[in-house]
Amino acid sequence: MIFLESPWPILVIGLAAEAILVVILVRTGRGVLLGAMAAVAVVVGIGLLVERLVVTDRKLVARTIDGAAAALEANDLPRLLELLAPDAVKTREVATEALREGEFIQVRIYGLEVAVVRTTSPPTAKATFNVITTVKDRRGMLGQQTLRPFPMVVRLRWESGRWLITENEFVEDPRRM
Repeated sequence: MIFLESPWPILVIGLAAEAILVVILVRTGRGVLLGAMAAVAVVVGIGLLVERLVVTDRKLVARTIDGAAAALEANDLPRLLELLAPDAVKTREVATEALREGEFIQVRIYGLEVAVVRTTSPPTAKATFNVITTVKDRRGMLGQQTLRPFPMVVRLRWESGRWLITENEFVEDPRRM
């Protein structure tokens, strides 16, 4: 499954195999190794193509989180609300209040980890990550500030063929993540 989540394992294994074949080629001078090198390159290419084309639950959750960050950065409340579950009343209120009080200049997410549970009905997911935001107070009292990195936990639910955010939590103690 890790081969479907990131291109790095495929690239690292492919480059290591090519490096070994180059060393053997240089030492032996056997041209038949060029065919093996071409075969490894083709397999790596196919692996990268498959990794790009296969959309896993983790990738879909990451797209939802990235979409929420982009909606915040664009200060687009309707677009943000589309990513929230209809029954996530508290989360919708927090999002509405945040965009009413502040103008988001930049939202950066890093260290995203996703855990998907398909055995629940409906399936659920938990995304943990750190976020850095630059925000400007709409009332002009505080000006523009870049808030220190803070950890977040976002819970999602598979609904109507997509992952929707059901709740979010700012983590005071990172050990709770």
